[in-house]
Amino acid sequence: MHDGAAFLDQQAAARPQVVRAKSYQAKVEQLWTDGLPRGSLTGWPSLDQYYTVAPGQWTLVTGYPSMGKSEFVDALAVNLSHQGWKFLVYSPENQPTQIHLAKLAEKLAGKPFGAGAGERMSLAEAQEHLATINERFRFIQPALDSPPTIPELLEAITPELAEFSGAESVPVGVVIDPWNEVETSRQAGMSETEFVSKSLTQLRNWARHHNVHVWLVAHPQKMKRENGKLPIPTPDSVSGSAHFWNKADCALTVHIADRERPEVNILVQKMRFKHLGRRGLITLRYDISTGRYRDISVLPRPVTSWA
Repeated sequence: MHDGAAFLDQQAAARPQVVRAKSYQAKVEQLWTDGLPRGSLTGWPSLDQYYTVAPGQWTLVTGYPSMGKSEFVDALAVNLSHQGWKFLVYSPENQPTQIHLAKLAEKLAGKPFGAGAGERMSLAEAQEHLATINERFRFIQPALDSPPTIPELLEAITPELAEFSGAESVPVGVVIDPWNEVETSRQAGMSETEFVSKSLTQLRNWARHHNVHVWLVAHPQKMKRENGKLPIPTPDSVSGSAHFWNKADCALTVHIADRERPEVNILVQKMRFKHLGRRGLITLRYDISTGRYRDISVLPRPVTSWA
């Protein structure tokens, strides 16, 4: 198992140092001239009101099992890839990888991969979309014996960044889906809260240093039903520690209120920087045959309470 601090030193996130505000003067003046930049748009106009994606940050995505967290993150990645983003994906629950590739191809094509409802994509179309996926996505395979630690994951990903981003320095996203497929054994005497805090600090510092955006999918702890319904999970209900909320730059909850309807609520529960977004709730319609989400919100809805 790698030591997290040593790993970060190797990645040049070196020692703390004191800097003067004046050393940032040119960058601040550029912000004054150009304005605070918004992040990349998600592909859903109602969600863009609340959540945009900037390099150098990380987003927590939570929600109960079978609510569509992975499907939503994949759909978001496909939308962003149309804007030039490239992705490195660690998603053990989406294996075998060829099935994951077929699901991504559906989102690109807007057609089912297999026979069934609706016109399926042709073999030529499948090959075309697989070529696109090959250009825009890479996949991290877990070792056979045990899941990787956060430092081991970052160590595997880091050498890929420069080549994958290319000379044009296109933005890169990293998906870790889910947290419970990361090794969480810890040193004797270290609490789970301390371990989560250290791991998320490593992840955040790495994202900032390499200017990538990380999406971390994490399940909430088991919660009791209220009036027969499960309460909407918040970031501090993620199993393990409230640090998932404290340390995240952005936090999203994927929630289905009525399983009889193909509608998915996306709750933006935290945005660290107001120029990138704000808290709010939007609704998307999910198409099970293609894995696509369609924006159906008439107006975005600001939220002050999740009740």
